[in-house]
Amino acid sequence: MPLFVFPLVLGLSLLLTACPSEQSQTRESASPYGKNTATPYPLNPSPDPVSGSQIFITKGCIACHAVSQISEAKGVIGPKLDQLALTASQRVKGQSAEAYLRDAIEKPAAYLVPGYQNLMTPNLRSTMTEPEFEDLIAFLLSLK
Repeated sequence: MPLFVFPLVLGLSLLLTACPSEQSQTRESASPYGKNTATPYPLNPSPDPVSGSQIFITKGCIACHAVSQISEAKGVIGPKLDQLALTASQRVKGQSAEAYLRDAIEKPAAYLVPGYQNLMTPNLRSTMTEPEFEDLIAFLLSLK
């Protein structure tokens, strides 16, 4: 076998492993929440609010926020989140509740609720996988 074949085969195999698999998808986000970026992530066709409530607990959100349906969520440092889906839809004119919640988690200083300081974990979003984030958003949107 000629010596140039090995580097060629090695290069092709590295190139193919860098390509996205069939189990990932690219979302063009001029989507429901108004970004213009492409984000590859594993498919999560049905975000689960029940899983999202567990993420809310495990990520420590209960330390600062109160939510009536979660007995452990008795925080007072952040706003109470009962009826959040309705409240979030009214916070920024022309912005959906989903867009507001995504932005509020990704950029906590962008929207401060009057009477509260910017104490939210600034890198909270980066601690979650895409499916976890989608489940958390589904849970927050279920708070009506």
